Amino acid sequence: MITSFTRHLICLRDCISCNHVASFATTGLTGRRYVARAPKWLVAIMLLLPVSVVAQEAAAPAAPQAQTVQIAIIIDDLGLRLEQDLRVLALPGAITNSVLPRATHSHRIAALAKRLNKEVMIHLPMESVGYGQLDAGGLTTDMSHDMFKSMVESHIAALPEAVGINNHMGSLLTADSERMRWLMDIITHQTSLYFVDSRTSVNSVALHRARDHGIPSLSRDIFLDNELDEAKIERQFEALIDVAQRRGKAIAIGHPNRETIAVLERRLPTLAKLGVELVPVSELLRPKLLKLPLPQQAEPLPEPVRIAKRDAYEEFILQSGVLGTREPVRFFQRGKLE
Repeated sequence: MITSFTRHLICLRDCISCNHVASFATTGLTGRRYVARAPKWLVAIMLLLPVSVVAQEAAAPAAPQAQTVQIAIIIDDLGLRLEQDLRVLALPGAITNSVLPRATHSHRIAALAKRLNKEVMIHLPMESVGYGQLDAGGLTTDMSHDMFKSMVESHIAALPEAVGINNHMGSLLTADSERMRWLMDIITHQTSLYFVDSRTSVNSVALHRARDHGIPSLSRDIFLDNELDEAKIERQFEALIDVAQRRGKAIAIGHPNRETIAVLERRLPTLAKLGVELVPVSELLRPKLLKLPLPQQAEPLPEPVRIAKRDAYEEFILQSGVLGTREPVRFFQRGKLE
């Protein structure tokens, strides 16, 4: 109502201004026309009206920009199956690759991922509840502090390409507050790695211990492939998008299975249309990592190791053109052991 009344006053002002006459005509109840002259003070107000009112209308706030929705997808267990791992590295976008430190193909996959500018994490094996077999170099609750520390340090040194850590299995160890404190002490004092709690147990205290130590950290939101069925993995992918759209960001974990890779090959190219950006885990942690110094220049990268007989790894390198590429400066750079 106020805006409408103001606009009528502006129209009346314009009439007065154009005709140079401070008067207006009206018709009474008897049909007789009267001419009335506007008071000078009213004319002055109407002539000055646009200075404030029009300026307010012109200064209307712009529509807020839509928030960027970001997701990170970690693929665990890399280093065990070469051909499947290469398919993961060939996926479009910024997949984060979590490599088992002592698996057969770990060093080759980590080195190739770095050459492709794909983020690498250490997939740290940890003891689980009711699961007897533990991967090589696994951390257990019966280890002494010195043995625990030595094992973690050897895994970190084995994968210099890594910029983060997440737990492999570990439903027992991640619920052990003392062992998680040991782990976070090592990360804090000897590296600048971030940490992701894979949340293999509802009793995990890993994220809390990481944050207690000031380590940039997140926890997994969605498991993509607890069930190896493409339709169910599709539903989990939809759940990931839903969480990200509600929170602004979300993180999922999957594995290098044929079914998972097939779903990602189909769905990753559709993210842009949904207004969703696939980013490495470190990008989700960007506000917490701004305090870290940025590298001045990219370090020179060694050529991949040549092997006597060309296998799937070397074929992939030759076809991808990695040998002729240089890695750009990364936002997040791994610290070194003291």
